[in-house]
Amino acid sequence: MTYNINTAIFSNTFPMPSVVADKYLKIATHTQLKVLLYFMRNISDGIDPQKIADALSLPLSETEDALVFWQQRDILIGEKTPESQTKAVIINSAMPTRADVIKRGLEDERLMFLLREAQLKFGRNLKQNESSLLVSLYDDHGMDASVILLLLGYAAREGKCNIAFVKKTATLWLNQGVETVADAERLIADAAKQNLAWSIVQNTFGIEKRNPSAKELELSNLWVNEWKVSSDMLKAAYDACVDTKTKLSMPYVAKIIESWHKAGYTTPSDIIKENKSQPVVKKAPAKNDFAGYDLDLYEKMLKDKINRKD
Repeated sequence: MTYNINTAIFSNTFPMPSVVADKYLKIATHTQLKVLLYFMRNISDGIDPQKIADALSLPLSETEDALVFWQQRDILIGEKTPESQTKAVIINSAMPTRADVIKRGLEDERLMFLLREAQLKFGRNLKQNESSLLVSLYDDHGMDASVILLLLGYAAREGKCNIAFVKKTATLWLNQGVETVADAERLIADAAKQNLAWSIVQNTFGIEKRNPSAKELELSNLWVNEWKVSSDMLKAAYDACVDTKTKLSMPYVAKIIESWHKAGYTTPSDIIKENKSQPVVKKAPAKNDFAGYDLDLYEKMLKDKINRKD
């Protein structure tokens, strides 16, 4: 049997670049071709990936992958809208059902591999809400399977293989623009440095073992990782605070350390030397004068500490 075009259909057509048929017909998947056909047919409607995914009954991640495929081949031009740049990612409470999870696992080998590996990471069978979350991250939020596996490995190392930690960390990564394993590893390394900084401050100040507040984590990271404040200087600031306030006050310590940092002090000896080089001027103590607080008292304390060691 031979075939010819029904010329009557040309009364309603839409343009399609010839390079698609000439160059990419052999290498494009059926999903990529379907997405492009829908895009070209509805180009005047201001469509977005979610609308295409809904119209073609495709996962959002596959739709976005198809659009990237055509963008990389200069068929489409990708543009970020202001809303997409500022809108925070929220992982919705509405998750895929058990039937959806099974169906998607059978349709997508990478997703099935992810679910199997997740069971190994958790050391048990996945609960329904756990498998639903993983499918949602993969399908609805476009997280690569390798990134999700890295997240699960991170949770296992931290001893937090639970849905709350995975969901919280995934939300953070999505809002930080994590797309690759390298992106995720950078955030994990940053978090490790911040936790180590807090541990140093916690031990130096004698703070009970607990999770830090966001402000405490921020200050610890600033002092230890950015300003390179030594443990001796942290202890000096703590002593100065307790001598004045009779108790630890993180805001007060922060002002002391900031004033010393601006003055260029890097060791307790720098504080004492600077105090000796200044002429003695009697004046009323200024409120929040942290540069030396009471340097004579501090020098005496330091000498007493050295003598006790001897």
